[in-house]
Amino acid sequence: MEAPVYPPAAAYEQPVAIPPSELRSDVVSLVELMSAPTAWAIVLRHAPVFQALVQALQPILSNMTVSSFVNYGVIDQKTVAAIDAELLRLPRSQWPVL
Repeated sequence: MEAPVYPPAAAYEQPVAIPPSELRSDVVSLVELMSAPTAWAIVLRHAPVFQALVQALQPILSNMTVSSFVNYGVIDQKTVAAIDAELLRLPRSQWPVL
């Protein structure tokens, strides 16, 4: 049995990421939050432990969110809620580039 032959694609559209409508700790990676000084200051004010963690976890930061560290006992859900409350009040001009 021979493999089927498919015709070449007629056109290709590069996918475009749609930015989130809200800035929350479970939506944006640590790397993205670090790129926005105001947003990163909010995270560090509530959870200063992230200052040390970002150095130790540099290779995987783009895959991690602030809220993902609840699973490891680094921060609690109350801290995540406080971070989110402040992030939600940030004007879009102070958001990370997403």
